[in-house]
Amino acid sequence: MTHRVRLTRSAERDRNRAIAWYDAEAPDQTERFIDDFYVAARRLEEFPHSGPVVRSGARRVSLRLFPYQLWYRVHDEAKVVEIIAVLHHRQDPERLNDRLSRQPGE
Repeated sequence: MTHRVRLTRSAERDRNRAIAWYDAEAPDQTERFIDDFYVAARRLEEFPHSGPVVRSGARRVSLRLFPYQLWYRVHDEAKVVEIIAVLHHRQDPERLNDRLSRQPGE
């Protein structure tokens, strides 16, 4: 079963902030980060239930090379994986409380 991956606006901002950080602080790693992000997203297309349910129906998987996690929800009826956050491992997951309570797409 193949799902489409969709990022919320907040998750897009998270990803873009991470890319901007790598552009400024480690420009030789930017493309590797982007590739790692898309490898993880493509993996979710094929294996949407691979990450454990952590909180409020949200699941989490880690990127393989970089210290970031994708927090997401699976909507099987629509065959959509909705990424709700791109969170650095050192960031407090409590920051996600408002996102976890939002409706899909917000």
